[in-house]
Amino acid sequence: MMNGNKTISGTLDIGIEFSGQLHRDFTLRLPTVGDEIDVSEDDSIPDSGFRVAVIARSLTALGTLPAEQITYKLLHDELSSSDFAILVKAADDLKKKRKEMSASVITSAVSVSGSDSTAGPKASSARLTL
Repeated sequence: MMNGNKTISGTLDIGIEFSGQLHRDFTLRLPTVGDEIDVSEDDSIPDSGFRVAVIARSLTALGTLPAEQITYKLLHDELSSSDFAILVKAADDLKKKRKEMSASVITSAVSVSGSDSTAGPKASSARLTL
């Protein structure tokens, strides 16, 4: 489910167990360049875990877990590969929706020249006589 144009929500098939409770419902936002920079500068995250860490930073909700508990380590240790695929697909779907929305905004905007529609007849200019 799209929440406006900034996040997408869904449900993991298996979920993550944390403190004896299963967490399956999630809300995900698109990652920012800042997320990617922060992940790449974190020496505790191997290059192979980059995408997992970016997804962890992009999750705004996972069940009732506090946001600060949604970490690379949690996803690394507890998230199934099929649930990871659900999160990746959700991120891709959100990106696609954002692109479609951007395209509709651009195509419905006033032309760059600011002139009115060119579909109708144009007024002719009066001939200048000197």
